[in-house]
Amino acid sequence: MRRYLTKKMSGYFTVEAALLLPFVIMIIVFMIFLSFYCYDRCILEQCAYAAALRGSSNRFANTQEAYEEATGAAETLIEGKLFAVREVNTTVRVSGLAVTVSYECKMNMPVGNWLSAVVSKDALCMEVSKKVLRNKTVAILRQI
Repeated sequence: MRRYLTKKMSGYFTVEAALLLPFVIMIIVFMIFLSFYCYDRCILEQCAYAAALRGSSNRFANTQEAYEEATGAAETLIEGKLFAVREVNTTVRVSGLAVTVSYECKMNMPVGNWLSAVVSKDALCMEVSKKVLRNKTVAILRQI
């Protein structure tokens, strides 16, 4: 009798692993992409603030020079740093009072097409915007 139970139980682990392993692998993959998303969001927020801070300096005579500096910084700061986003669009607005740098991008998910049927297209997009006041760079740095 004992031999019969041992023989019957040996297939139990194989069946359980066959049912649970795809689910566990899917959870691990989604956790990895969630960490990529969090990393990319942090990088975009940091780069947007740094680009706006560079364009807010009081050494620029007019808004055109500040715009060119912030745009150049916004483009170069994110080069080679992003993992899980694509189609990054950069928007820079410079007024007499502030510099605003915005990034808009789409998330690159492994099952993005399947998720888009369940979730709206806007949920798979990321928008980051940072604003820094002009001509007060020293005051802003002291607050940090």
